[in-house]
Amino acid sequence: MLIAILLTLTPEAPATLPADLGRAAQAETLAWLAQADPALAEAIHAGDGPKPLTCSGLVADEPEAGPRHPADSVAVRPGARYFMRVTGLVEPVSQALYAGLVERPPMRWTLHGQPFHVLEAVCDPARDAWTGQNSCENLAAAALQRGDHLPRTVTLEFVSPTAFKSQNMQLPVPLPGLVFGSLVERWNAFSTVALDPDLRRFANERVAISRYWLESKPVPTKGGALRIGGVGQVTYTALDDDRYALAALNILADFALYSGVGVQTATGMGQCRRV
Repeated sequence: MLIAILLTLTPEAPATLPADLGRAAQAETLAWLAQADPALAEAIHAGDGPKPLTCSGLVADEPEAGPRHPADSVAVRPGARYFMRVTGLVEPVSQALYAGLVERPPMRWTLHGQPFHVLEAVCDPARDAWTGQNSCENLAAAALQRGDHLPRTVTLEFVSPTAFKSQNMQLPVPLPGLVFGSLVERWNAFSTVALDPDLRRFANERVAISRYWLESKPVPTKGGALRIGGVGQVTYTALDDDRYALAALNILADFALYSGVGVQTATGMGQCRRV
């Protein structure tokens, strides 16, 4: 079971907070999960490899005009609306998130010591395209049912800084091999329907970038350094009509809504969806 939930929040009092609250969002989500299922929260916290959940930072309903350095602080005020997104990639996590956030929304959500009222929790793509429920099996079946009518082109939107680890370097550019390599790794980590890991090589060699708009943005790390990530939109086009590869690329593009892409998806980076 895959799930994506959007929380609408408003602060209880005026406050000045760090502009990047991805780690605070993860900490609050794990603390909340620990109340419902301590073993599950500990397994997520201690586990190696991709995390079975993602958390966004805090996004204002009406962001201030003009660029703002992510290391800067941000003032929040009562009455203003802010959003935070949480996704689950495995059944226990997704069920816990749905039960505790959608069926019985908490009254309060705390980020960096600042309490927020929870106004609502949405899990309905008809209301917000960044939300929904699905399963890896359904995503795979939907792509395979399209047969020879699978599109060769997919466009992904990266709304939070996205970066990748490659050859001992941090790369802030969503190149095809990095994006679909990250997605197939996450898919195979959480899905019972395995995809060929060699899709990374296919994407690297036979998928081109046909259109893009990208901007680099820094994100503060736990040690105080900055990690650079890219935001924007990229259109990817497969150069071959390989039916299996096209099906896999389309499956992974739809999966990105739930899984995120690249590094630090559990703490706000790599928020992504197909458009």
